[in-house]
Amino acid sequence: MLNDLKILATDFMHLSRDALHIHLGLAIYVIAILVFRRGPASILPWLAVLGFELVNEALDLFHEVDLSGAIVDVVNTMFWPTVALVVARLHLRHRRSSTVGRTDTP
Repeated sequence: MLNDLKILATDFMHLSRDALHIHLGLAIYVIAILVFRRGPASILPWLAVLGFELVNEALDLFHEVDLSGAIVDVVNTMFWPTVALVVARLHLRHRRSSTVGRTDTP
């Protein structure tokens, strides 16, 4: 059932399964940011993507044991949400460190 849905999605959107993982990872990440009302520096949206992906891979492994394929799928799904999380946290840290010790008195 789930595999049939994935095949239908890849055929409909003319995407490879790897590209589908990348797009869905980003879509889930953005939706989680909106639903949880957290910014990209929050770990919560990232964990939502990871949770969805681990459930997806568990279902895939239940039907077809291919651990190397599962690892590639997790990397593809988590890559851009991880980049966004790291960049947002670095930016937040930089902003905080640049305001430390600053006085805004005229």
